[in-house]
Amino acid sequence: MEIWQIVIICLLMLPAFYLANYLIVKKLVLQKKKREDLMERAVAISVARKMASRKDKYGPKPRFGSRQRR
Repeated sequence: MEIWQIVIICLLMLPAFYLANYLIVKKLVLQKKKREDLMERAVAISVARKMASRKDKYGPKPRFGSRQRR
């Protein structure tokens, strides 16, 4: 095989390489986004549970009138 034939084959394979690279990167980005969304949801649920358990203990205090006086 001569050098010009090898160069032609490489040039013809270049679009296939770019397409494969694009598809792989797109798949990895979607997986990363999905993982981050799951992690964000888990953190939100955890914080919501923690805040719900503290709601009775640390509820909003009245601003006027029922303040303890010494």
